[in-house]
Amino acid sequence: MDRNYDVVIIGGGPNGLLSAAYLAKAGLKVIVLERRHEMGGGALTEEVSGFARLRVNSHAYFMMMTDYAPAYADLELETKYGLTHLYPELQCVLPTEDGRSLCMYSDIEKTCESIAQFSQKDADTYREFVTKSERYMKAFIGPATYAQPVPALEQLPVLEATEIGREIGEYTTMSPKDVVDELFEDPHVKAMMIHNCCMWGLGPEQDGIGFLIPLYFDRMYKYKVCEGGTHTLAQALIKVVLENGGKLITSVIPEEIIVEDNVAKGVKLEDGRVFEAGTAVVSTIDQQQTFNELVGQEKLDEDFTGTMGMWQWEHWGLLGVHLALEEPLNFKCAENDPNQNKGLYYLIGYESSEDFIKDYDRIGEGKCDLDAGFYCTIPTVHDPSQQTENKHVCSIYKMAPFNLDGDSENWFSYKTKKEHAEGCIEMLKKHVTNLNDDTIRSYYVSTPAEYAGKFLDMVEGSIKQGAYLPLQMGYMRPNLYCSTHRSPVDRLFMGGACTYPGGTILLANGYLAVDAMAEDLGINRWWPEPDIIKEAKEAGLMQ
Repeated sequence: MDRNYDVVIIGGGPNGLLSAAYLAKAGLKVIVLERRHEMGGGALTEEVSGFARLRVNSHAYFMMMTDYAPAYADLELETKYGLTHLYPELQCVLPTEDGRSLCMYSDIEKTCESIAQFSQKDADTYREFVTKSERYMKAFIGPATYAQPVPALEQLPVLEATEIGREIGEYTTMSPKDVVDELFEDPHVKAMMIHNCCMWGLGPEQDGIGFLIPLYFDRMYKYKVCEGGTHTLAQALIKVVLENGGKLITSVIPEEIIVEDNVAKGVKLEDGRVFEAGTAVVSTIDQQQTFNELVGQEKLDEDFTGTMGMWQWEHWGLLGVHLALEEPLNFKCAENDPNQNKGLYYLIGYESSEDFIKDYDRIGEGKCDLDAGFYCTIPTVHDPSQQTENKHVCSIYKMAPFNLDGDSENWFSYKTKKEHAEGCIEMLKKHVTNLNDDTIRSYYVSTPAEYAGKFLDMVEGSIKQGAYLPLQMGYMRPNLYCSTHRSPVDRLFMGGACTYPGGTILLANGYLAVDAMAEDLGINRWWPEPDIIKEAKEAGLMQ
């Protein structure tokens, strides 16, 4: 095999594949190196033991930014490569202990009708706030997600010069709890709103990055999912890479990023093979592995390596309990409205925002209570292609600590897994009529400790390569030295979730890494500047 390439990319998750797709279409000779046996990273749909060919979206499921990410149009992922998204009308259901249900729809007015059953004031407030949030999203927050970050001292005066920018800035010092308490009065409404603000990484009482709150309010009723499972996104990106001459190698372990005279020259594998990079190396794994392990601290400035030790991982990881079912779940709240069996996701165990905050705080203590809340999905209800012989899957996703009771090894106990699976099932049974030994064929449990072993860049089960904190967001993500997807090593670019704008499948980080390469290295920028960014610049909100 030829080992001379223009660009060598470490990590075959969505960001690595995205970078490879853009660079291959630019005419560069590209190779992607992936440790696992398949490409896609967290964008995977897998068959698991005991599931009779039923497939599980064991990590990523929701697609948040299909209406903003430039890659969908640039790479023709939907129009040419077969990627299809489903957008269920009923987005979220919170069944209550007293038999009612709070529903969030893709239609704002239908959501307001549901909220009004709990509080008319909250319904009116929701309508007003999500309308504002959509305006903020279109004007600045959405476009800024796909442009290089700007230092706060430069961006703030630009925002302050416009009315809408000043409005967005008012949320910066607020926490999700601050906003939810200020806006809403009903405990169930508060529970739904604070959960949906925090399910992607914000701490309920975390301030300093409150500008993300309008983003999450705008997104929480616009989630789409990939028909056929999340892995179809990775498959579409793979097709783009291969069709444009790119190469993909799995089951290889990078040992070293070769650096000569502070210039990245290639990647050496654990088996001794070397892949030379004539133009650049792109790392989409976390910064610690990239610099401490692959580059080596001895080749880096001491001030820079000092930032590595200050990085904080997420407060929590994911505990997944995936059920293979003989039939779809029948929720008690659907007795008078059968459509409530067709929610995209269900919030279980939350009667108030205090319930969520209590569970969150317990995670910080290393505890995962068996009766703590979670959200669950039944993808086979919306997507028959994920069914096998009319059987169904219910996936439960629960926030949980990496070091359970002080030690991550506790997650590997069969007894512990069984207890937590049964705890989730018992919680779910309170709200459904047909969850029992006859309908549950099997279950599969994945823990934060196992995620850390499966995906080495999810250190301590971190699903976003690092917590969302004021000094780890925006221009500071992951640090001042790598803030615009460049690095202190020439021709070594960063494109993983540890970089701006952060985690989840935004199709942004790898895109922005390529953006930086095009600017610095004169790569053919065949893709246009997104219209949303042009409009934000014309409005004076971006430079």
